[in-house]
Amino acid sequence: MWITLLNELILKNMNKNIFIGMGMAIFLLLAIGGYFFWQLYSTQTQETVLIPAENNNQTQPSDMIVKKPNPITQTPKEGDILVATKDNTDIPVKDFYKNKRTIVYPKWGASLRDDPYYSLLYFTTDKSFLISLTGGDLHTVRFDAEKEFLSILGVTEEEACQLKVVTGVSRDASEKASGHDYGLSFCPSGKPLPKNL
Repeated sequence: MWITLLNELILKNMNKNIFIGMGMAIFLLLAIGGYFFWQLYSTQTQETVLIPAENNNQTQPSDMIVKKPNPITQTPKEGDILVATKDNTDIPVKDFYKNKRTIVYPKWGASLRDDPYYSLLYFTTDKSFLISLTGGDLHTVRFDAEKEFLSILGVTEEEACQLKVVTGVSRDASEKASGHDYGLSFCPSGKPLPKNL
């Protein structure tokens, strides 16, 4: 009788130990798999650049040397966050999420400012900004919105020109000016608003 009870206890403990061992093995495999998945998808995408080989003046595709530079990412200061630029590098800006007037929308991004005449929005999906002009004297409103945008992000005009920024006019503000991306007025790619609004 004692032997039967002892055998049952050993079998129960062995089953328990096997179950625990299998659980630990599965956890370990998942952890290792997760680590490799993270390593695979956390590396930055690389752009292929073709550089002519130094043979002669004629360049054939077979003469090209392939280099894959990594985008340069600046290190943010304390209290800054990284935001993507047009060429997919990152630059540090003030952490606008900590701004008292920022409203965070977890599904798509944040409203940095909602003024009666303009809105400043950030989209997390592509790390871009939208300056939406919604009323008033649009030329003055654009100037004010851009000034506020620079202040919120703590960037220079030159740095702002590197960011993904769309400036648009709402249809309610001007049917004539709506439907276009004007960019930032101080950037080389910026476009002026129509004159007679």
